[in-house]
Amino acid sequence: MDTEIVYGFAECKFGTIVVACRSKAICDLQFLGYNKMEVIHELASHWGVYTPTTQDDMMADTVKRIIFDGYDQKIDINLHGTEFQLKVWKEVMKVQKGETISYQELAERIGEPKAVRAVASAVAQNPIAMLVPCHRIIHKDGTLGEYHWGKELKKQLLDWEKSTDV
Repeated sequence: MDTEIVYGFAECKFGTIVVACRSKAICDLQFLGYNKMEVIHELASHWGVYTPTTQDDMMADTVKRIIFDGYDQKIDINLHGTEFQLKVWKEVMKVQKGETISYQELAERIGEPKAVRAVASAVAQNPIAMLVPCHRIIHKDGTLGEYHWGKELKKQLLDWEKSTDV
């Protein structure tokens, strides 16, 4: 099993993103909320305490250009989670840019209409921001709900997606 984690940082219109790859596929993508060394240690502890890490900012910049600049290149993702989480995240990936759906609708789409809280929990534990666009999931009443990096960023991302062709 390939245990090397390659990570990198890139600046985007919403701040710094941190991208991590394992086996040449994206396994983690987040917005930098604190210092870089803490993020590197968090990545290592999440993916294995003894995981060697290598920095590759060019890889992160490529991911940034795909997400935020419309760069046309296929990237692989490497999702790890429970069977239920994977089911939720795969359905989240079907929500198109500029659209939002409710946690309730997401639960219905995966055939678990009574599992709204479990769906919300799975959305909150999404390790790959933007590529698994959890920011597109909102409350049934139209309010945004929480976002790991704050409601203001969630609102900015949704507004940007609705107003851009990228």
